Amino acid sequence: MPVKNSPSSPKMKAAMENPEPRARSSAKERLRRGVAASLSATGALHLLRQFEGSRQLISSPDSRWPKIRQFAGSKFCILCYHRVGTEGVPLFSRLDPRVFEAQMRYVRKHYRLVSVGQLCREIENGDEVKPSLAITFDDGYRDLYTYAFPVLRKYEIPATIYLIARSMETGESPWYDRIFVALDHAPGSSIEVQMDLVRQFALTSVAARRQAAWEIVCFLRTISDADRRRWCLAFETTMKAPQSKLEERMLDWNRVRSMQASGISFGAHTMTHPSVAQVEAASLAEELKASRSLLEAGLDAPVEDFAYPFGKLSDCLSVSDGYLAQCGYRSAVTTIEGINARGANLFRLNRMQIGDDRSLSLFAFNLARTFFESVSENSASPVAHGTDMLALDADRSAS
Repeated sequence: MPVKNSPSSPKMKAAMENPEPRARSSAKERLRRGVAASLSATGALHLLRQFEGSRQLISSPDSRWPKIRQFAGSKFCILCYHRVGTEGVPLFSRLDPRVFEAQMRYVRKHYRLVSVGQLCREIENGDEVKPSLAITFDDGYRDLYTYAFPVLRKYEIPATIYLIARSMETGESPWYDRIFVALDHAPGSSIEVQMDLVRQFALTSVAARRQAAWEIVCFLRTISDADRRRWCLAFETTMKAPQSKLEERMLDWNRVRSMQASGISFGAHTMTHPSVAQVEAASLAEELKASRSLLEAGLDAPVEDFAYPFGKLSDCLSVSDGYLAQCGYRSAVTTIEGINARGANLFRLNRMQIGDDRSLSLFAFNLARTFFESVSENSASPVAHGTDMLALDADRSAS
């Protein structure tokens, strides 16, 4: 099978920047946890929040410590969740519903909450508003209906769920979940996997199995999507994942329409959840336009917002802003950390990923820290492999 990158290549390293699954906390993370607990216990966190909209920290090359500067304008933070629940796929996301409710209670009390659509309008208009949050979920797992939806209704919180269109049609779990489940139930204490070379992974613990799966997924994000599909087909032929662990894990149309009737918004997350940077030009219309058309037909409503699968910079380099606009989108979100402010590129919005940590003080501290950090430069458009993506679809149907 032709492949292009080794596990030590820059693209492989970039792919593995995502936080799931994480190894044990680093010293920096432990320090952050201690600082968060201390700020929460002393009430200093409340004081910090009073200034998070009007100040920012600026790193200086001539100083070890960042400097506090005035900030004029509005700040918008987008939170990125995957699912709420502790059982089943995705195996790397196990957010306790009680923790999620505590987080939503916290943001309802301390922040201005807006929908993605309102956030886009206010960024475009340059509106002067208090620090604002938008809540989003990727993939469309069924646990959102069971656990997240009641909490969102209880606290009257707007939210957007980015759906994988093929999963909505078939109920099939995404390809990477099938790899995780297969490795979780593989017999033996090790496995050999053909990547750029034959890799041997230890399967001696649950953590080792999850780490092996994540390294495989990261590798597959660095090869062409056609090669990725062939690799997955061969892998699933020889290593069967227990179907009982994958069935009825995704949202269906009935649940989605029920949520929609109560004010939840929906966006597109491609047709099959590839790394868009690896999708061949001929397949982009299927992933970006046909997925939107399918979702609009099922929802009987416009689908205007898009989320890049995986969402790191290396996953977002194949499609121009103009092509996304031509596909009918008004925004696209990444998983690049940072705040969005006036002048932000609506097709490359930053998001803060939320894991499954149970500490509310750490959640609160990370939010405040994100609002204080200097506003990221996200106005540059992704480069489409040197190709004008507007021209690729000039004569191609959207369906």
